[in-house]
Formats: sequence, C-alpha cells, structure tokens
Amino acid sequence: MLGMVLLLLTSCEEYLKIDYYDILPGDHMFLNEANAYAGLIGCYDTFWPTKSGGPSGVDLARWGFDPQIKISNHPTLDTQASGWDKMWNTQDWNSEEEQFRILWMACYRGINRTNEFLEGLKNMDDVLFAKAATKQILEAEARAIRAHNYLNLVKNFGRIPMLATGETYSNTPNKQRPETDEGTWKVIEEDLSFAAGILEWTPVDNKYGRITKGFCLAFLAEAYMWQGKYQQAKPLFEQIINSGTYELLPCYSYLFDESRAWTREDVWALIMWGNDPNQFTSWSPNEDHYITAAKMTASTEYGGWGSLFVSWEYYDSFENGDRRKIQTTVALGDTHPWTGQVLGKSTNMNTPKIGEEFMPNVSTTKFWRRDASGNLVNNPCAIRHVRYSHILLNYAETCFNTGDEPNGWAAVNKIRNRAWGNLEVTLDHPDYQIPMLKETVEVPDAQTFYTAYKALKGYSTSAGILAVNMERRHEHNSEFSFFYDLKRTKMIGEFINIEYPKNVGTPNTQPDAARQDKRTYRTFEHSDYKMIFPIPHSEILTNKGIEQNEGY
Repeated sequence: MLGMVLLLLTSCEEYLKIDYYDILPGDHMFLNEANAYAGLIGCYDTFWPTKSGGPSGVDLARWGFDPQIKISNHPTLDTQASGWDKMWNTQDWNSEEEQFRILWMACYRGINRTNEFLEGLKNMDDVLFAKAATKQILEAEARAIRAHNYLNLVKNFGRIPMLATGETYSNTPNKQRPETDEGTWKVIEEDLSFAAGILEWTPVDNKYGRITKGFCLAFLAEAYMWQGKYQQAKPLFEQIINSGTYELLPCYSYLFDESRAWTREDVWALIMWGNDPNQFTSWSPNEDHYITAAKMTASTEYGGWGSLFVSWEYYDSFENGDRRKIQTTVALGDTHPWTGQVLGKSTNMNTPKIGEEFMPNVSTTKFWRRDASGNLVNNPCAIRHVRYSHILLNYAETCFNTGDEPNGWAAVNKIRNRAWGNLEVTLDHPDYQIPMLKETVEVPDAQTFYTAYKALKGYSTSAGILAVNMERRHEHNSEFSFFYDLKRTKMIGEFINIEYPKNVGTPNTQPDAARQDKRTYRTFEHSDYKMIFPIPHSEILTNKGIEQNEGY
C-alpha cells in the first residue's frame, strides 16, 4: 500500500502544479472591472434562496419568499397558518423561532458581502475601469443592497448592530447596537441618498433586476416615514410619480401571471424564474431561483402545505364591484380560474373551516396558478416588493400626514379605479382566465366610503390613513408589506381588535359548530411590544455586545 501511495504521488506531480481556481485569493475580485462586476453579482445573490442551505445550518432554501410572506401577513390575521407556523396567528413567538434566525442571518449575509465588496472597491485604482462612472455605479448598487438589508432588519427588530464598510460578523463579532434610533437610520439614509444620486431610472445596461433610482428613492422615503419624517418623504414619492417611469398595469390579475416579469408597475422585484420545466418537480433544483410558492399557498385540498390560508374576514371585506377579490382569491365552492379545481369538492373539505386546526377554507391565487396537487415543488413567479401601487398609497400616507388631503384622496382613488376594472376595458384579451370588464363603471368615492366605514367600525385613526391601509389590505394581501404598514401607522392593534374581536365566534372545543363558523376565534390579547420581534437567541449567546429587546 505504501508503494502504491508513493507511485501515485510521483505520477501526479505535474497534475498538482495546475492552478486551483475554486479558492481564489482575497484580492482577486478587485484586479479588474470584470472581476469587480462579478463581485457585485455576489452581493445581489443574497436576495435569492439557495439550494445549499445557509450559514451555520440556517435554512435559506426558501429565503426571498419564506419567511417574508409569513411575517408580512400572518400577524394581521388576514392570512393564517397551521402546523409549525400557527404561532404567527397567536403572537406566541419567542427568540428561538427559526424564522427570526433566518431573517437575521440572511440579511447580515448580504451586509457582510457588501461591506467586503465596498472595502475592496474603495482601494481599486480608477484606471482599472473603462468609464470613470462605473466604479461609482458599482458602489451605489452595493450600498443600496446594504441599506435594503438594514431597513429589513430595523423594521423587524428595531435597533440592530450597524456594521460599517469592511466590517463583518467574522471580524467584528461583538458589534453593539447604536444607542439611539438616529444612529440606526443614519447609515440607511446616507447609503440610499448616495445611490439615488448616482443611478438612473432605468437599470444599468438595461439589465432588469439591477437597482435603480426608483428603488433608492422608494426605500429612502419609506425610511423617512418610519421616523415620522413625512415632509421629507413626500417629495421623493412625487419625484417617482412625476418621472413617468412607472404605471399601474391595466389588469390587477396580470401582476401574478407567471409569464410577466418586470412590468411597468415594478419598482423592485425578485424573479424566481427559469426555462427548465423539470426543475418544477425537483426538491433540489440546479438553479437557486426556483421557489415553493405554489406549495406554500395552495389549498391543502389540492397539495398545499398549510403555510398560508386567507381569512373569511378578508374575503368578505371587499366592496361590491372590487375585482381584486375574484382575481386573487378562491373560497369554499369557488372554481380556481387557472386550475379548474373546486374548493370543497372533497368530503372532508366541504366546510367553511377545515383541518384539525380549523383553518379558513379560502386561498390566494397570487402564487398558486398551476396545479400543485401532483409532483410540483418549485414554480416560477415574480416576488414584487415595491410596485407602483405601493408608491401611490405611500404617497397618499404622506399627503394625509402633511395636510394635503386632496392629493391623498386622489391617489387612493387611482388605486380603486384599477381595482374596479376600469383600466381593463382597453385590453383585448378574450381568452384570459377571468373575463375582462367590457365597459367602465362608477367607482364609489374613497373619502365618502371610508368616512362612513370609520364611523361604522369605530376606528379612532383618521379616515385618510384608514383608507390607505384598507386599500393596502385589498391590494397587497399575501404579499410583503401589509403588517409593516399597519405597524408603522400605529394601526395594527386597532385593526386586530376591530376586525378580529377577541372571543367572538365558535371555539375549537366545539368542532362541528366551529367548522361551520367562518369567524376567526381569537383568544390572545394583542401585545404592542411583540410588534418588535426578539433578537434571535443564538445572537444573544454569541454577541456579547447586544441585549434582548424589551419584553422577551
């Protein structure tokens, strides 16, 4: 055996002299422009899920969709979950919840990469770039990615460690949080302001998926709104609107068609896409960008996992004529427009509530647009984090908070005009799964309707902010923003208490009656402190410079 080993070592001598490219020196990324651009792609890569899992055993296989869709919706009770995810509907989360660790680790993964990239880019000689502006463009996009991750963390956890350029969790393991909120927001504002001054409205080289001025202004304005700086946020939204870059798609349902990526409505989206249909049935696709959206949102009657049901309260909340209901939801007795499947056809699924946990028999079709009952695992879809509808409603929020009610109501009415289908009449799409509106209709005036709704329900918030949030409710359900909007406008507690009153309905201890009662039976008391999530327990153990959030 020893002789064989010696023979192999001798015969492989020339082979071992071949350069090994899987592990590259630290400065390789910054030797030339092409390598630097490849490094920027590595920063963008952190937006997407990875089939290989994640750091420290954190499962990032559904990052980008889960946990984002759960956190953004389930705490409002407009969407609900069974099994492992049930605690999202009871505020029974704690610091050991895996979703918080995934969120924390994934965002800091993006921050670590951008910080390393920015440190190396800073030291590159300008002569290495064909155009003088290229270096600044790369810096702008990287800083925008960093700011986006910081904003995501702050919205969920409050003050968090702010790692500067060159700092990572490896070389700065005990970074403390800023003492004040201002110290947290300062980095986000500086990064997005710098990037907005460099980037254009259209992506560099027309490569959609790269960050633009619209991205930077939208998230910068949102950062201002979180701080109550509405006077500073409002002109940024006006700049986006007046740019003429974006517009509402004429048909609301178009937003969720698998074949539509990067539309005129998209300000920032992640495209989970590919051309190989064999990937749809694979648990381990060759491409990282496939996601299990259909499995997570389909009815359990037809292959869904129980990750997301839609409440009957939401389903019944639409005004007559609002086409968003039929374009994106199916309930007991409804036929799914894309798959032809009827909800409640199975014997054990023909009640308003189903399963051992009494989930509402209602589902969204935003991401369930193909038959999920067979071997389908992954599916293509566009995950739209900011669309023009967000811009209009955020602008309306700033108007109502700066005394500009006429423009606020005008923006809300634009959303409602599309919702009632009046933009559809311009389309010639006779074979679409949901028939288009043929003639324009009169849309109820938003101010009149929500003034009456405020009085009927007993809301204390203003009619304008109530209107903005209720339109968000119908426009962005099962997407990625509604919980944050309610929390930022300080309406989350009132919304839960009014729309989902405690101990109303039939308790689950009466199973036969509970399955027939559409109402959500809420038993928990809403806690404001839980609207800021706990710092993951693993972080408390490993970072000596951080303490737990209040109440946990």
